[in-house]
Amino acid sequence: MDENEDSDMKMEVAMAALIAVLSICTASTAYLSHMENSSSTHNYHSSQSILVTANSLYLEANQAIIYDFNAFDDYYLASEAGNQSVADYYYSGLSQEAIDSLDRDTGPFDDQYFDEMYDYAVTTEEEGQTLSERAAEENTASDEYQLAVLISAVGLSLVGWAALMQARNLKLTFMGCSMLALLLSVLQALSVG
Repeated sequence: MDENEDSDMKMEVAMAALIAVLSICTASTAYLSHMENSSSTHNYHSSQSILVTANSLYLEANQAIIYDFNAFDDYYLASEAGNQSVADYYYSGLSQEAIDSLDRDTGPFDDQYFDEMYDYAVTTEEEGQTLSERAAEENTASDEYQLAVLISAVGLSLVGWAALMQARNLKLTFMGCSMLALLLSVLQALSVG
């Protein structure tokens, strides 16, 4: 075997290895992209469900507050009129948060009352927002992995074209570009997150 044949054989082995590595790189980054996207989709839909629940909790709190306002008005009017049995009836209809606010110097219906009434809705909304933010981060990661897939696919096509070429210098140029694409793809995939 002469020197040219030996060099050509080494180049063929290098191209085969490059094709294998780029194929694995493309497949693995595509898989990682899919996993991030799947998780993002799940978390996004879960967050939307939680936010809908939070909205209904706000509505429930609003209704309870309006009921407390009305019950307190009736309680106050009955107390002022001296009708203690009616006043007791309306007092018993107040929420515990409203009763607690009546006992405070800042009450009735102070900031603490509203904080307590909206606490569960606010906590639920924060949970939904946190999950929504995580979904957005996972979506961005999926997009970044897709860029790595694109770069490695370009590298794979370049080495494929190199395998078809007869001109040695052109073959080396295409292989060099595909190695650069491999490096860029790996760096892009490693930078995710």
